[in-house]
Amino acid sequence: MANKVTTKVKELSKRDKIIAVSAIVFVLLALIALIYNITVLARTNAQVRALEQQSYEIARQIQEAEDLFNFRNSPEFIEDFARRYLEMHGGSESVFIAR
Repeated sequence: MANKVTTKVKELSKRDKIIAVSAIVFVLLALIALIYNITVLARTNAQVRALEQQSYEIARQIQEAEDLFNFRNSPEFIEDFARRYLEMHGGSESVFIAR
């Protein structure tokens, strides 16, 4: 069988040999390019997932900050803060200090 293959190769013209080798080289280059592009795509997908996670985390932090801002701008918080830390009171109230 090996003799049949070698005789077939010998029977091929120089042009046919060049075409066969070129086809093999082309297939190898296409395979290398495919492997390279798959690795680049996998790396890019990993980066996209990481950025999406960061985006969700930042959106959560923004929502928390907005909630805190809205709470601290509420009249109840402002009144409580003024009473506790600034020792302020309403106009009709009297302040008693226990000694």
